[in-house]
Amino acid sequence: MYRITLQFSIFLAIISSLWANQKPSVLITGANRGIGLVFAKNYLADGYDVYGTVRKLDEGAELKEMGATVLALDVTSEQSIDQLAQALKGKSLDILINNAGYYGPNPIGTPAANIYRLTRSEMDLCFQVNVMGPIFVTQALLPNLEAGKQKKIIHMGSRQGCVTGHKGGGAYGYRVTKTALTQVMQIMHAQLAPKGFIVVSVEPGHVKTDMGTAGAALTPEETIPKLKKVIEGLTPEQSGRFWFYDGSELPW
Repeated sequence: MYRITLQFSIFLAIISSLWANQKPSVLITGANRGIGLVFAKNYLADGYDVYGTVRKLDEGAELKEMGATVLALDVTSEQSIDQLAQALKGKSLDILINNAGYYGPNPIGTPAANIYRLTRSEMDLCFQVNVMGPIFVTQALLPNLEAGKQKKIIHMGSRQGCVTGHKGGGAYGYRVTKTALTQVMQIMHAQLAPKGFIVVSVEPGHVKTDMGTAGAALTPEETIPKLKKVIEGLTPEQSGRFWFYDGSELPW
């Protein structure tokens, strides 16, 4: 009996050691450029297993060369989301960063779609990418996140979606959907926080990317390392809130 108990204790010790030494993992949607790519670089440098999604696999060459696992994902496609979940079946995820987003047909800095030019198709695509995408990607990956240690769900928000403190006209689709995404974050927080999840929205600042344009004052290399530290330091008490890359809380 003593021998069996000893063997079982050794077995538990080995399992605990393997669990303790398991590399943390993060999945970043839209990881082939801009904010997503810089996030991937920083997490890889810190020893994370990084899963980066791209709409087409041939867009992920740089991501793959860096050492990330590249996965195809169209956040507007139910079939594509299902395929992602199947590819990750049985794997644990510590952090999900819902980074993929769509501003609209006109980039920041050019005449945005205002009430005179706005189209139903633009609004629909913004909702599909910026709201429905994070909802259903998160839903599909909940088993992976439940198996992870950190259980962090990060939504890429924007001050342009704040109801208070940020005024302006145009960009209806982007602004409205970023407002909706913050509400999605709070609903997820209410449901998942009791299960040990931390769910937040974050704002990386106006950075020089294809979406932010070259006219932005900041670069992803300046803000994303700081935002990563904010994510790393998140506590359960900070769940359900909206955080700026410098660690300050944003009213919305």
